[in-house]
Amino acid sequence: MIDYYGVTFDHLVPLDDSDPKVLPINIVEIEDDGGVYANKYNPFEIDPTEYIQKKVLAVPRCCQKRKGTTDRVSVNDAVDARLGRTG
Repeated sequence: MIDYYGVTFDHLVPLDDSDPKVLPINIVEIEDDGGVYANKYNPFEIDPTEYIQKKVLAVPRCCQKRKGTTDRVSVNDAVDARLGRTG
């Protein structure tokens, strides 16, 4: 199983902004598959030996090859939830 985490920097988003521009960063663990997932979705080579038990791989969403058709909706929904806004 691949563990996947994301961090979105949205702390300066105005309360009345319903469509914020934010910087999502994906944090990828590569121990489970030896870097297969990381190498598939990033435009640069990941050497698993450089990361396993040593470093965290954090990549801005804009620098990945993965299709992000639901990124904007999920980011906006997460910001709304954090601010207690309902749609």
